[in-house]
Amino acid sequence: MGGQQHGPASQGRAGSTALNACRVSSIMAVAMTMSAAVAHLMELPAKMQYEPPLYVRLHRTLYPTFGKTAGPAEAVAVASTAGLAWMAQRQRRRSSRLTVAAASCLAVAHGIFWSVVQPANIEMMRWHLDAIPHDWTNWRNRWEYGHAVRAGLVTTALAALTWSALRDAADPEGSCQPGGNAAIAHD
Repeated sequence: MGGQQHGPASQGRAGSTALNACRVSSIMAVAMTMSAAVAHLMELPAKMQYEPPLYVRLHRTLYPTFGKTAGPAEAVAVASTAGLAWMAQRQRRRSSRLTVAAASCLAVAHGIFWSVVQPANIEMMRWHLDAIPHDWTNWRNRWEYGHAVRAGLVTTALAALTWSALRDAADPEGSCQPGGNAAIAHD
């Protein structure tokens, strides 16, 4: 009545709309996160040649902006991709393994930031430019290679998300169940 449909078919469309909205949010946030991670990776060869004062000065002046933009994007990427993985599994989508892989890559990349990169950020902010410690390259390497690993993980996450979108587009029903319909699967 009044053009409104009720029942499994309309629930499936609502689930697909939510899934697609979450997927777009996830892909956009991961792309933003990846842009910063890959930028760090691309800078690595040149930065490994810098003298200590130049390296530390650039570290202090360039990267606060990265944190203000890529930091929130990464938080959204982790949350939206985890939500997408949950939704894809709940709807028994064929793409669920890919979204779980993407969420896992992002979780590991985020963990590397907090356990490897951020301690180096904190340490390097303490140094006076005329009194950089002799072991400064250990901190530099930790920061640079931590970001290099993160770039690989975030790029893999974006690839998995893209593949999952293509897989779902090719199989709109999306069910892992033979002859099943993900839109009408119930708990």
